[in-house]
Amino acid sequence: MIVVFSGAGLSAESGIPTFRGAGGLWEGYKIEEVATPLGWMQNQKLVLDFYAQGFIKMQECQPNAAHFTIA
Repeated sequence: MIVVFSGAGLSAESGIPTFRGAGGLWEGYKIEEVATPLGWMQNQKLVLDFYAQGFIKMQECQPNAAHFTIA
């Protein structure tokens, strides 16, 4: 078994924003509102919109050399 430890920065080269960096995924959102069961219970539309933005962004991106190396 091989285990690879990496950070969110690994995918930044492909155009996927990190969570906490400038322009990151959490910018403009409180983590409690979009990434907790309570947030889901209080505002499902906000949570769905938040994750939909990420999925749309990822569909526009391509794997980088690090992804291929790990694979």
